[in-house]
Amino acid sequence: MARYRVGNRFLSQEEYDAEQDGKWMPGLFLVGALGSGFLLHTYVVNPAWHAAIRFIVTVFPAVVIGCLLARFRRIIIMLIDLGIALLVIAVVIGILVKIV
Repeated sequence: MARYRVGNRFLSQEEYDAEQDGKWMPGLFLVGALGSGFLLHTYVVNPAWHAAIRFIVTVFPAVVIGCLLARFRRIIIMLIDLGIALLVIAVVIGILVKIV
């Protein structure tokens, strides 16, 4: 059984995975909320609208999208890992093509 040291604690594999998984949640939430809020405010919100309506139209969907990204974090992590693996494979193939 694998043991990981985090600070002054020793964690099992499951505890370590849960801790690492928890570190992705706030980051994905912030990226989703800020990114979608910026895009909504830039392309959807009309400057002539009342300030409260602009706030609601920008913030509510941004929070929902941030929560969805945090909820589907395992799929997102898997897609990021797949992208990195494909990038490495493409670089290796590119190097081999140049050599041959």
